[in-house]
Amino acid sequence: MTTFELVPDDERDDGDSRPATDGDAPGSPTLRDRAVARWRALSRRGRVTVAAGTAVVVVAAATAAVMPGLLDARAERLRAEAVQGLPGAVGDLSEPLAETWELANGDGTLVALSGGLLLRTEGTEASALDAGTGREVWRHDVGAFPTCGPQRGYREDPVPPADEVVCLGGDPDDRTVTVLDAAGSVVGERPIGAARTDVYDDVSPDGAPVVVPAAGGAIAVADDLTDATAPWPSDDVPDADTLSRLRADGWVDPHLRLEDALTGEVRGEATLRLRPEDLEECGMMQDGSADPELATAPAVVASLSATTLAVCGASVVVTPDGTVLDTGTDGQWAMPLVGGGYVVPGEKQSTVLEENGTVVTTVPGWSVPPTVDDAPGSSSLALTGVSEAGDGPSELRLASFDPDGAKEWTATVDGPADVLARVAGVVVAQVDDGLVGLDRQTGAVIWARDDLLPASSDGSGTWVAGAVTDGTRLLIGVSGNDEHHRLVTLDLRDGTTVWEREERGFLEWLTAVEGHVVAFDLVVHGLG
Repeated sequence: MTTFELVPDDERDDGDSRPATDGDAPGSPTLRDRAVARWRALSRRGRVTVAAGTAVVVVAAATAAVMPGLLDARAERLRAEAVQGLPGAVGDLSEPLAETWELANGDGTLVALSGGLLLRTEGTEASALDAGTGREVWRHDVGAFPTCGPQRGYREDPVPPADEVVCLGGDPDDRTVTVLDAAGSVVGERPIGAARTDVYDDVSPDGAPVVVPAAGGAIAVADDLTDATAPWPSDDVPDADTLSRLRADGWVDPHLRLEDALTGEVRGEATLRLRPEDLEECGMMQDGSADPELATAPAVVASLSATTLAVCGASVVVTPDGTVLDTGTDGQWAMPLVGGGYVVPGEKQSTVLEENGTVVTTVPGWSVPPTVDDAPGSSSLALTGVSEAGDGPSELRLASFDPDGAKEWTATVDGPADVLARVAGVVVAQVDDGLVGLDRQTGAVIWARDDLLPASSDGSGTWVAGAVTDGTRLLIGVSGNDEHHRLVTLDLRDGTTVWEREERGFLEWLTAVEGHVVAFDLVVHGLG
């Protein structure tokens, strides 16, 4: 290979003015002289060929310098595209978010509507706000004491926002159901008579059913409700005798039905059968110096994904199309999955169900599905461990199972883990010591952060109140019992902090509404 050094055409033929180096013999041509001579001896075509080759080397060097950045940018774009449209996905978290709007008199019970809208109630009206700007889009009078839904459930629903909203309004003894579409048009109305919004409603007539707006243009109606109770046993273990006393006091197993809000057609119904073992999950209530009693108030929760009637440790679950899900003897409720379907968690095993209630598979342990997931249905995550009587789990492990229920990997974790996200090849779990990032294929620890969840001033600790992602980064809301909370964005690949902000107030939840970050800390905020 011949090396050429390019010099200007007017270079002197007889050498240059540089002093000779130790490698140059006195009076002999230098390496540069010889290169210039060879260059001058080339034809024009030869010079063009050599120059083109040099340009290729220069371009290749420049490309080599730029290529890692281009590849990383392309990978980041692909990761962003992979999560678009999924629950918990937002556009970009590379820069700190700032408040874009505020709803100071909101109570946090907002209904997510398709089109990026949030519905709220105020006075006798329901109004829809743009989740990106906070601008009011439409408003409609639905009657006194309005309640609209479906609302948030026990956890963030990983399903698309509602196309219709159901509002219950009017005097407690003469309620009316109004169905509105996402554009604010009235689909229809129906009077339903006396109704309570929950069992603690002491304004409505005694014996009135509990009626809650549900998904798919339906209402959930719970009746056969009683105020019966039983003495809390002296040995602190409610049992069959306790249940007998409860029934003797007038207890009737409550009934739930899901009916079309406008026609009254029943889509599905189920009766909750209370068992002695369910009473172990009951609360205790005590009025002054009176003896303590069982707390047996039923709860009706109608979210975007399902309607649940629960009493102590028992529940019945009905899907929006009326399917009654089998929660088994070990499960208490059905948790919605990203991409559709449900999982019924249990201490010994969890059952994965299709949307129609068909069993897909069972996995050992307590299911902990992520609410932010860029590959839904690819595998199931569950907590497994060895239990010792009276001591709880001696060792907890987070395990991954393929769609057929075969174990893929296990990872030892410190304390009960809650999976926040499974994105960009990383499973992010909240554990006792903080957060840990695991390889989704092997379960190996990629990174760990023990500085993100410090104990609050009253010693109660802190926790993650919500998480959203842009495919490369994960934004978490860190909350506690103090008068402040933190927004922290982590790089999913190595767990490092991208940016962090401290905010005032107790953070109750943080979520994404069709790409927009919304948080509630006793004030509803839009962040962007």
